[in-house]
Amino acid sequence: MNKVILNSPIEKFTRKMFSSVIERLAVIIGLEDLSFSQVAALHIIDQAKCISIQDISTRLNLSLSATSRLVDDLVKTDFIDRVEDQENRRSKILTLTSYGQNFINKLSIERVKIIESTAKSLPQEISKKFLDAIRSKKEKK
Repeated sequence: MNKVILNSPIEKFTRKMFSSVIERLAVIIGLEDLSFSQVAALHIIDQAKCISIQDISTRLNLSLSATSRLVDDLVKTDFIDRVEDQENRRSKILTLTSYGQNFINKLSIERVKIIESTAKSLPQEISKKFLDAIRSKKEKK
């Protein structure tokens, strides 16, 4: 184990932030009765916009059958749509439904609130620099 990293201020800060984020998101995820892998799949689909079941399987290191069950549940609960790939009829393409996109947006809003709150727990001069740096980066995009 790397004691330098474990004792560093950045590790202490990020551990506090991650703990706060995961605790709050666990509540929201629990209300929807989703697994960690399902939420990860939703995030992957959100970033990719459309993706195959095989790609989700690979990225999450799950068997194809486990991924298919995961996808079936997300389709049944209206988080994602599954359509036949026009180029390969044996493959299915996944996209978020509006319900799925709203759920991801809800998680994002909560995550940003927690990150800002955690950053504000730092000494004021560091907090201001941290938040200013993040905000200026967002505005440049």
